[in-house]
Amino acid sequence: MLAPLSAQEVRQAPADTVASFPEAPAVAPQPPAPVVPPDFRVESTQVKRVDVVEAPEMPDLPPVEGTITLKVNTVADPGLPDPPPLPPPLPPLLPDDPQVRERLAALAAEHRETTVGFISATVYDGSRTLLHCYPSGGLDKQVTAWSNVDFNHFCGFATFEATGGDGDVRKYSLLMGIGSVNTERWRERAAEQGVDADVPEIPSLPDGAPSFVIETENPAPECVALIEDLHALYRAEGARMAEAFVAREQAREARKAYLLAHPPKPKDVTVNFWKRGNPAPATNGKEGGEP
Repeated sequence: MLAPLSAQEVRQAPADTVASFPEAPAVAPQPPAPVVPPDFRVESTQVKRVDVVEAPEMPDLPPVEGTITLKVNTVADPGLPDPPPLPPPLPPLLPDDPQVRERLAALAAEHRETTVGFISATVYDGSRTLLHCYPSGGLDKQVTAWSNVDFNHFCGFATFEATGGDGDVRKYSLLMGIGSVNTERWRERAAEQGVDADVPEIPSLPDGAPSFVIETENPAPECVALIEDLHALYRAEGARMAEAFVAREQAREARKAYLLAHPPKPKDVTVNFWKRGNPAPATNGKEGGEP
C-alpha cells in the first residue's frame, strides 16, 4: 500500500554525494582483424530462389521482404585447424583452508562488489518518471518512487559510480526498462472506449534540481541509496545526458527517414559445405583422452 501523498517528502541526493561515469580507458581497444575466408574449391553448386521476410531494423518500419538467391556449394575440405582442446579443469577450492579464506577476503576488499540495479521507469509527458527499483534483483526490496527527471536520458550507458561524503564508493551496473506515456493521448483513447483513463496521481515535484518522492513505506536503505545516487549522477551529468539523448533521437529519426526512402532488400546467401575427417578427441588436458 503506497503512502498517502500528504505524507510524502520531496528529497534530493545528499549534497556531498558525487556521482560520475567510469573513466574511459586511456587507449581505445583496437577493432578485431577482418576475417579472411578460406579459398574454397567448389565441387558442385545448388541454387534456389527463396522468398523471405525479415524483421525490420526498427520496430515501427515495414518488414524487409523479397526474393533472394540461396547458393549451396559443396567444396573440398579446406583443411581448417581443429578447435583448441578444452582447458584443464580448475582445482577444487578448499573453503576450510584458512589461507584460501584469507585470500578470498583480500580479493573481496580489493574488488568492491558492484550493485546491479534493476529499474523499471515509466516517463509521463516527458517530465515525471515513475520508478520501480530492485537492488540486485531483490523483489522483496522493491521501492516505488516518483522523480522530476526524464529517465529517457539514462539510456545509452550501463555503469556509473557514486562516492558518499564518508568516502565510500558505490559501483552500479544498471538493467533498466524504460517506457513513455502521453497522458493526453491516454485520456483520449480511454474516452473513445468509454472507460476511465486511470492515470496515476503524480505527487507535486519541483522543476529544476533533480528531486524525487519515495512512496514505499520503510524502504530498503540500499534502494534509497541507489535512487539518491541516480539523482546525484543526473545533478552532475544531466545536461550532457540530455544532449546525448537528443542526438540519439535525431540520429534515429534520420536513419528511419533514410530507410523509408530506400527500403532495404534481403541479401543473397551462400553456404559452403564440406565433409571433414574425424577431429582429434578433446582430452580436457588429460592424457589418453580420459573424460
